Amino acid sequence: MTLSMTPFLRIVFSGACLLAATTHCSSSTPLPGAAPKSGLALRASPSSLVIRPDRSGRIQFTLYDGDSAPVPDQLLRFSIAADTSQSGTTSAILSTGEGLTDRNGHAVLEIIVGALDSEDHPAAFALHARDQTTANADANILVTTNAYSVEILPALAEDVMTGGAVTTTRLQFYDDTTCADLDLSNLSASPHRPRAPHVVPMGSTFVFTEVAAKGSSAVAGQGLDNNNSLRIAGCVDVPGASLLESTAIRVTLAMDHLFPLPLGDYQAVTSFQFKNTLPATVAIQSAWQQWARCPLDPARLWLDCTLDALSSDSAEDPNDCIPLASREGPLEASLVSRRGIPVSPLRGTVSSATDTDCHDAKDSAGNASLESAVDDLFASATSRARLSNANLGGFATEIATLLGSVRIDSTLTVTTSPEINRYFVEHALAGIAFPDAPFPNAFKVSALALPVPTASLILATLEAGPSANQLTLPPHGFTLRLGTTARYAFEGSSLAARGAQNSADLVKSLFGLAQLNAPGGTLTGCDALDAVVCDQIKQARGCVVAACTRGLDALASALAGPFTNLDGDGLDFFLSGSAPVIDLGGDGLVDALGIASSAGTVGSWTVELRSRASSYLTSGTWAAARTSASP
Repeated sequence: MTLSMTPFLRIVFSGACLLAATTHCSSSTPLPGAAPKSGLALRASPSSLVIRPDRSGRIQFTLYDGDSAPVPDQLLRFSIAADTSQSGTTSAILSTGEGLTDRNGHAVLEIIVGALDSEDHPAAFALHARDQTTANADANILVTTNAYSVEILPALAEDVMTGGAVTTTRLQFYDDTTCADLDLSNLSASPHRPRAPHVVPMGSTFVFTEVAAKGSSAVAGQGLDNNNSLRIAGCVDVPGASLLESTAIRVTLAMDHLFPLPLGDYQAVTSFQFKNTLPATVAIQSAWQQWARCPLDPARLWLDCTLDALSSDSAEDPNDCIPLASREGPLEASLVSRRGIPVSPLRGTVSSATDTDCHDAKDSAGNASLESAVDDLFASATSRARLSNANLGGFATEIATLLGSVRIDSTLTVTTSPEINRYFVEHALAGIAFPDAPFPNAFKVSALALPVPTASLILATLEAGPSANQLTLPPHGFTLRLGTTARYAFEGSSLAARGAQNSADLVKSLFGLAQLNAPGGTLTGCDALDAVVCDQIKQARGCVVAACTRGLDALASALAGPFTNLDGDGLDFFLSGSAPVIDLGGDGLVDALGIASSAGTVGSWTVELRSRASSYLTSGTWAAARTSASP
């Protein structure tokens, strides 16, 4: 600031001086008997002063001794020091350049300022006072047209009940702004910048100074409880034309409920669907449709598993029921030569890169094929009926249906955070269900031993939405292990309906239906297969019984294994979204996060599944009912 200063005026004693009522006037020499004292302290009141252009203001300086007692009849000298802020330009003079303290240790000085070069640029400078020793004090002077004051009284709007929870009010003053420009639910996002906020006890007032007498200002108030949670809020416009020259007008700031308080525990239900088939689902379906992909299944499948198991399991040729040419040992050629000629799979089945050939009832020489001979092992009426009732061709559809939708039960615990309108949330998975499974079943997360079933310290935001206030949660992750859980659900529904507990149990029971009448008694399972196959290729019985057993073990693994492709290796289930906060009782406390009914409004999730096969995005809905509150 370039300050145009008139040198201070020396008032010569000639009978009276400008401040005779408040200050002893003096020449530059102290009065007789008023020798300088040491150990003194000087204080300015007020320490800062706002003066309108072409007006004056007063600063009182008080001199104290070491015991904080006022010191009278001591000479003080006054001067103006220019400010370096380059804020504006004005002229200023002092009523006197020196004066004596009165009996109360006071010396009052008047500062007279001139016009500003520009009303939009205030001027600032410092007023310096010192005694004859080392005591000194400064007062800051601001010259501005915004020299009015307004006293803000926060108050509850009519019918607002807070139960005494609101303890403080956070006041923010916005120059050249109206309340219509502000979003009380998210003041930090406003392009309008406020002055430094002031926090006052509920029911107390605060005086804002340096207020412009033109245009309009806005004061926003936020009522906070002991946890710094926002309970109520309001805003009031202060028109410049309503301000008074020398008096701070009082304005009541009415605050009403802005958001109901969401603190507490909630039980949530999330539902989501996979609108498109998951890549991993196709692999699971492909594995299970092997039971009935070909005309002579499950005989063809049984022979594939046995042939593949003739050789040792290796990285190049794993034991997975997919035989590789010239890799399956010395009996391979004999077995392959007796298999039926290739035919097309059954209509409606889905092809896969790992599919093996289907085979006819005749081999290339026109003789009955191995598939035909093995299929005859299931020729009894009982076996045929049980295979028919097992509906082996229905597995692929049942898997797709089971994985079409998922329901997650979880708990949310909402606690306070240091930030207004923001809350810490702990989200814990409690249960997983597959409502579209043939026999819907649910699993408690505690029984699944998931590595990370809980996401903590989620910083949620409470904000105004287009139609309702919303609690928004950022992305947070868990270990859902959807594939493993889906396998449990499949076993508990599709396999349980077929009298099996798991894939190994199903393999054992279905191939146990194979029967061959022999002189020594009826052969079943792998013994029946071994007898038929060894006879067909003119080998001693027992030639493939061990391979058959290993093959059935491999089949059980091949059926269960693809489910794990839906699992991730780390956090594999992520949610982000929001839900409307519902205050049913009107008491300022959240009763629900969304309402799960046809007439209600539910929350929405973005759901991300990170499986070993790929990542998948979908959407879901959720609602949560409060079980306890901690207001």
